[in-house]
Amino acid sequence: MMNQQCIDSIINVISKSNMADLDFLNTEIRPITCEIDEDGKEKHTVQMYSYDYMYSKVELSEAWVAGNLLLFTVFDGYLENKYHLTEGASFREHYNNLPDNTSIEIIEKNCYRIFKIIRNGIQHNLSNVNYNAGSYNISYCHRNTPYELKISKKGVRYLYTLIMNVIKGQIGGMYGKYRTSGHYDGIMYTLYTDMLKEITQISDDIGTSLLVIPNGLKLRAFVRYPVENPTILAEDAAFITFHHIENNGTDDISGNQYNYSTDYIYKDYLLPQEIGIITKGKGDSVQERMKSATIRFEKSCIEDKWKLKL
Repeated sequence: MMNQQCIDSIINVISKSNMADLDFLNTEIRPITCEIDEDGKEKHTVQMYSYDYMYSKVELSEAWVAGNLLLFTVFDGYLENKYHLTEGASFREHYNNLPDNTSIEIIEKNCYRIFKIIRNGIQHNLSNVNYNAGSYNISYCHRNTPYELKISKKGVRYLYTLIMNVIKGQIGGMYGKYRTSGHYDGIMYTLYTDMLKEITQISDDIGTSLLVIPNGLKLRAFVRYPVENPTILAEDAAFITFHHIENNGTDDISGNQYNYSTDYIYKDYLLPQEIGIITKGKGDSVQERMKSATIRFEKSCIEDKWKLKL
């Protein structure tokens, strides 16, 4: 059975390859601090970190065959350890013995199933694996059972990212105190539902549909702005209201260009924008409305899963 040291070593190799730059998605954290200037106006300072990816790395992403086999091997070993699966058993037996009670368990099980089709196609039916600029169109037959998978490049990136996040136990890019368990579950759910949209066909010895997660909370996964000292406008036993800091170029939450979320630190909790109620300010422009926009949270929603990692 693959021990933790071996798992960590393989993950380290993958992380130091350019596969980590090209095929994995990270959630960027941009902390905000608020202060009042000499004119009595609220000013915001945003911390941004840049990462230098220009140094030479092993080109695993170019050797897509080796990259897939390596990542599947460590994922299979991780699940063997976590769920005490039988070493040397078939991948189908491993799949059958994976639980699917929680959202993360469903994500693990479906990712394992999808990746199993890719891995077996590469290992045993490479001529039937059509790899095109990061997307896969796989179609082969084994013991009279058709195996098919059509997944876009974006879907593959979501798949790889989900697997790496599962193995590491945290969202790539999130660090320090901002790594709440609620953010982990919510961002994983978003990545998972986005991945499913990129799969247009799947068929194997299990069936032709994938497990869905009921009633999940989606948290935006691209960039998040945690406010260290938000301005409290009102508070009582049931609610707390902050001045809302809008970090998108629009305040139309339903728009396709609305990709960023603001989180609010309250006591020992990091409250995500998605569980609050935003009230737009008055004005004809976004800039005007932003000045008086508010966000209100029910205190009954302040649960342990939003606790900061202090």
